[in-house]
Order: sequence, then structure tokens, then C-alpha cells
Amino acid sequence: MTRCRRLPLRFKPLPLVAMLAGSVWLTGCATQPEPDDGSPPEPAEAYTRLGMAYLERDNLPRAMAALNRALEMAPRDPEALQAMAIVYQRQGEHELADDTFRQALNTNPGFTRARNNYAAFLYDRGRIREACEQLELASRDIQYASRAQLFTNLGRCRWELGDMASARQSLARARSLDPRNPSSYFTLAELELSQGNPDQAQQQLEVFIRLAGMTLDAQELAQDIAVARGENSAVISDSDIMRDAP
Repeated sequence: MTRCRRLPLRFKPLPLVAMLAGSVWLTGCATQPEPDDGSPPEPAEAYTRLGMAYLERDNLPRAMAALNRALEMAPRDPEALQAMAIVYQRQGEHELADDTFRQALNTNPGFTRARNNYAAFLYDRGRIREACEQLELASRDIQYASRAQLFTNLGRCRWELGDMASARQSLARARSLDPRNPSSYFTLAELELSQGNPDQAQQQLEVFIRLAGMTLDAQELAQDIAVARGENSAVISDSDIMRDAP
């Protein structure tokens, strides 16, 4: 099986009400509560929100305590189950995390956010083909607000399987759904570089930088592209990276 060149086994997190841990790549998973319609939440929902707030702050003991209370009141609540799955994942309890993600999806098969998060968990565990299958199911939800990110994740997953044509197709779909989502351009830049196309990689990276600014990952990739193009990476500056950008 063909493996990609410099691919970190991580996923870009989906948007949150408050971004979970603020990281660029997913080492846990993203979670967000349902929209608030202004009515007082039910007790189980209130504990679920409290648990997710603690989870966003990486306070796992308090997150678990709040989510346990939620699940005592509503044992099959999919929001509480997927949040608890993330707690287990963070704690390294992989079997419990797997089982709890499955419980959430069995309770609500249309819970697209949980399905993406389960795919991220599977990907992190090296279960790449299973992760791709979950993402393919999730990407069928045409009402999902972060569908472009799902296709970006699916493109990365298919790339990891060595299916470059499908990876490119997924990334193109991501860009068509949201041309201002930077992660699809960064992923395509990595893919192009891995396939020996540094000029095309440079073009995609320039778009990423225009949308997201210079990041540490972008700077590292720019250095790799410079080396592949035979340039002196030690003297590559931000302005050099963007010199050909329109």
C-alpha cells in the first residue's frame, strides 16, 4: 500500500462553539452542542453542555463527572455519548471510546458530527479504511454545515490508502463546497509535494496562506517545497513564499 510522504495521522477539527483546545489538527475530536433556542435546557442537556465545556478546557475529570450525570438521566443521549467517547479517547481508553462512539451512532445514525469524530478516532488508531467508510457516510449529509471539511478529511483518508485519484476528487469537492476553507488547499499542497509536483504544491500553499496566514505547518511545508525546487531553504522568507501570489 502506498503511504503518503509527510502525512501526520491527525485530522483537522470541525468548528466548535469554542474551538476544542485551539489546535490545528485533531488529536482529540471536535464537539459542539446543538443550537440554543432560548428555552431552559433539560437537566441532562445542561450536564452535557457542562461536560463539553470542561472537555474544551481539557479538564477530563470534571468533564467525565458532568457527562456521567447526564448519562444517568439520559443513558442513550447521543451528544453525551459522543462527548464521553472523546473523554475516553483522551484518557487512552480506546476500547471504551470505540464502544461509546458506536453507541452514539446506533442511537442516532444521522449524527454526522459524531460520525466524523469517530472517523478521526479510527484514523488516529491506524484503522484507515474504516475511517474512510465513516467519512463517506458522513459526507452524504448535504445539510451538514461543515461538509467541506468532511470532504477534506475524506481526501486525506483516501490519500493515506494510496488512492490518489479519489483523494484529488474529494479535495476538489471540498473546494467547490467552500472555496475559502484553507485546509483543503494545505492538504492538496502536501499531496502535490508527495507526488513530486513542487510547483503545484507552491500554488496551493500560497492560497492557504492568503486564507489562513502563515502557520508553523505552512512554514515547514514551504521549506520542504523550497528544497524540492532546489532553492536554499535557509533563506526562504514569508515574502519569498508569497512572491508569485496574485
